[in-house]
Amino acid sequence: MFLTSDELVELTDSHRRQDQAMWLHKNGFVFFYSRLGNIKVLRTHVESQFGLRENVPTDSEPNWAALKKTE
Repeated sequence: MFLTSDELVELTDSHRRQDQAMWLHKNGFVFFYSRLGNIKVLRTHVESQFGLRENVPTDSEPNWAALKKTE
């Protein structure tokens, strides 16, 4: 689901969160911070940025209705 810490270092060439965030922002990657301040990047987003996933909208929302209980 998300890049591992090692993969994030490999992508950004940095171990420092500040530098990683700056690189991600500069290069157009969407990311967010976890509750503990760790950077989270969706693996599918990285794949789409590098052209590895075709015809997959990067801004689509999950089907939340599918998670509702049926009575």
